[in-house]
Amino acid sequence: MKKTILSLTLALVTLCASAQLLPKPSPSGTVTQVVGATEISLDYSRPGVKGRKIFGELLPFGELWRLGANSATTLTTANDLKFGNNVLKAGSYALFATPKADGTWEIAFNTDTKQSGTADYSAAKDVFRLTAKVEENSFTETLFIGFDKVGESGASVVILWENARVELPFTVNTKEVALKNIDEAIKKGENLGDVYYNAANYHFSSLQDNKQALKYVEKSLKLKENFRNVFLKARILEKSGKKKEAISLAKDALKLAEAAGSKGYAGFISSTLEAWSK
Repeated sequence: MKKTILSLTLALVTLCASAQLLPKPSPSGTVTQVVGATEISLDYSRPGVKGRKIFGELLPFGELWRLGANSATTLTTANDLKFGNNVLKAGSYALFATPKADGTWEIAFNTDTKQSGTADYSAAKDVFRLTAKVEENSFTETLFIGFDKVGESGASVVILWENARVELPFTVNTKEVALKNIDEAIKKGENLGDVYYNAANYHFSSLQDNKQALKYVEKSLKLKENFRNVFLKARILEKSGKKKEAISLAKDALKLAEAAGSKGYAGFISSTLEAWSK
């Protein structure tokens, strides 16, 4: 009896697993992108054109569209995003679009992410709406929603389908997020040598704040010296006008890199020393 029950259970599990792998007319897709220090993801289903006229026929102008198929298209962000003057707080949102005959789309960001279509849509749950211009684009058979023009402080959500391209540019306060992440990592107290090194590198490379970068790299060096933090201090000193000290430290970093077998980093240090010596 127990063997029979076990066999039936295994058969049921196998059937369920097989059902999950069945193909769908509009398969689901997920795109995750880090913009600056913010992780953003898009989850949506991807219908195909399949020889149909999409905008103005399959999707009549002026009618709300769930911006995909099956379940609601959702955008999830770990930190606040800013679309023009509209702030999208950290969290998950359903995206809806209303294509219009004048060559624009109205995009709604809605708090109800459990919707499967537009029947349960409520404008009262919109965080905000924005208008985006439609651009003529090369033919795209399968709906694509992703990210473009990714930079340290912003990017664009891009929608491609049929011959339409819609771009939704946004910004993120990367400096605020990065500084918050540094403070939280220091309070956590794990791998502080790396935490201080990364903080120093961010202040040096992104903020051009040599004074604060030097403070953090000194803390990293105090815990343990390695070729990365020694060379970073050398670079900070060089940018601060202390080239003689920088060259001396860079030579120390080169020895450490060679001892550690890091040929790539040793090459980077050597080429930098050569440039500084000219």
